[in-house]
Amino acid sequence: MLHIVKSLTALNELVSLYQAGDQLLLVEDAVYASNAQHPMFPILKSLETFVLSADAQARGIQNRVSPSCTQVDFTQFVELTAKHSKSLTWS
Repeated sequence: MLHIVKSLTALNELVSLYQAGDQLLLVEDAVYASNAQHPMFPILKSLETFVLSADAQARGIQNRVSPSCTQVDFTQFVELTAKHSKSLTWS
């Protein structure tokens, strides 16, 4: 399953439902968690995490995204959704 997370508060809720083989895409304000200095970053360490680069750029943190998170563009976003038969958007 692809978990699309829009907010930092939703990130805490997602952790209990994340399973092996799932992937996480941070969009909108959730991209802040991809900064290794962010208090919520440790949650991402055990998750396969992608970050929408346009949202990171819009928030001025594109250079602060951890190398452990893969930045993707809109085309790659579409490819991620096509790869998974199910997706869940967390607001």
